[in-house]
Amino acid sequence: MKNVVKIMALLLMLCSVNMEAQIFKKLKKSVERAAEEAVIRKTEQKVNDETEKAMDSILNPNIGSKDKKKRNKSSKQKGNQDDETSEDNYNLNEENGQNNFGVYSKFTFIPGNKLLFYDDFAKDAIGDFPANWETGGSGEVVTISNSQNKWLSLVRRSGYLPTMENTLPENYTIEFDLTNNGYGEPKSFSKLNFLFMTRKAYVGGRGGTLAEVEILLSHNGFNVRKVSNFGGELDTRVGSTINRNIPDYLNNTVHISLAVNKKRLRMWVNEEKLVDSPNLIQANIGRYFIIEARDVLPEKGHFVGITNFKIAESTEDLRSLLLKNGKFSTTGIYFDTAAATVKKESYGILLDIANMLRDNDGINLQIVGHTDNQGEADYNQTLSERRAEAVKQILVDEFGINEGRLQFMGKGETDAIDDNTTVKGRANNRRVEFIKI
Repeated sequence: MKNVVKIMALLLMLCSVNMEAQIFKKLKKSVERAAEEAVIRKTEQKVNDETEKAMDSILNPNIGSKDKKKRNKSSKQKGNQDDETSEDNYNLNEENGQNNFGVYSKFTFIPGNKLLFYDDFAKDAIGDFPANWETGGSGEVVTISNSQNKWLSLVRRSGYLPTMENTLPENYTIEFDLTNNGYGEPKSFSKLNFLFMTRKAYVGGRGGTLAEVEILLSHNGFNVRKVSNFGGELDTRVGSTINRNIPDYLNNTVHISLAVNKKRLRMWVNEEKLVDSPNLIQANIGRYFIIEARDVLPEKGHFVGITNFKIAESTEDLRSLLLKNGKFSTTGIYFDTAAATVKKESYGILLDIANMLRDNDGINLQIVGHTDNQGEADYNQTLSERRAEAVKQILVDEFGINEGRLQFMGKGETDAIDDNTTVKGRANNRRVEFIKI
């Protein structure tokens, strides 16, 4: 019996040892597997990090250089920071939205550089239809209580066509201020159509093959509703519903910016791009532009008006002009009336100038302000200097360009490039010039 007990105890001990060995083997495998998984995770993370860096370098080639410069800057003493450092700081701040231009820091519209048409209705009599426009309906020049400008009042069912000697080119921009009021009552609404046509007409139905952007004004808000084209010359029919409703723009004033680049149409309302249609302008669409009002009814309290209307051809970009001619000028930097305050819708062109300077370290610029001949010569001289200085200071303070690369001066009304007796000529003369030094 004792022998049996001993044998059983021995068997139990062997089983225990075997179980412990199996457990140890399992534990060992588990540890090995965990270690292996940790290595795999670490490797995967490294691969992911490297992939992200590679993609960033493809999609945004400046990121790597910025990080490198940022590391280099941290190793320098503050007193030894060079000119490039301040411009790099701006790049980093810009990405974080630190900019006094606010929401306009995302505004990418750049106006054309060759002015084709301009009208602010300053020389038109109140109550008359403006001299530089055509319509098959009616309308008149008016003033409104909260604005120093004159406005063309759009009424009922009328189309409004700017009078131009030639058809519109392949690449151009259109800008204007648009105001509306009287849209508080339910079931009270009007439509505006921005029409790009192949034939001269005062209504869309007679404009041939065309493209349009439709805006609805109602008690619900300011609604950019749809983008479409139609007609017999189309290769591809486009019909897009947008329905971007912005209540804050109702009974208010907004800035409209349109850009036609061959087949592509883009539209901004204030700083926000609401339309970007790459194949909308086909065949001969876009040779004429009209604004068509539909059911804008004064007897119901409706008011819709436009002012500061500008069409400009987009030719060579400013970098090409500067390298080829040593200078370029723009009418796309806007100021408050009789003041040196730069308007926020100037952001796109100022950013383009700043980027050109960052990309070309050897280029320094003299900024020259010009005015038309309205007002006293001494006043215009001072105003041109103040405006040139304001542009310089914005490039320094807001865009991080080193101040030593910029000079400024004003020439007032002394260097006119166009006829000061016409509205378009005066608009051409009110410009900012950039000269390579």
